[in-house]
Amino acid sequence: MEMNNDGLIAATIRGFLDSHEYKYEYEEDKSCFSMGFNLDNDRVKVRIIFNEEREWFSVFVYPSHSVPVKQIEKILPVLNKINYEVLFGTIYCDPEDGELAVRCSASVDDRSVNESMVGVMLSTALNIADDKIADIMKALYS
Repeated sequence: MEMNNDGLIAATIRGFLDSHEYKYEYEEDKSCFSMGFNLDNDRVKVRIIFNEEREWFSVFVYPSHSVPVKQIEKILPVLNKINYEVLFGTIYCDPEDGELAVRCSASVDDRSVNESMVGVMLSTALNIADDKIADIMKALYS
């Protein structure tokens, strides 16, 4: 059995990932778990980053599609509409390189983090990416 020095947030994230038998990489120096998923509409990369001292974690989902920088303006209305409609999470486009990302974050005040919370944040981010990538690509290529 591997020994580690995980704090409460890292241990909780690891516990969730292990209990679902997800294959992941853990970069302790970057406070980051990384993995990939095949969704119905895309292959995505996932990063779960955390900060033990400031008591938060964020799930980032990166679709395989990106937007040509010169066409980012074309999809902004779609991103605004998506962000208005979704209750949790945000989808955005990096203006430097056109990379799309979905982010779902949780504050875990008083160390209230649990594996269910990790699961909700992960599934929410994955569902937003899977459900909304087609709308973004339609706007881009229309």
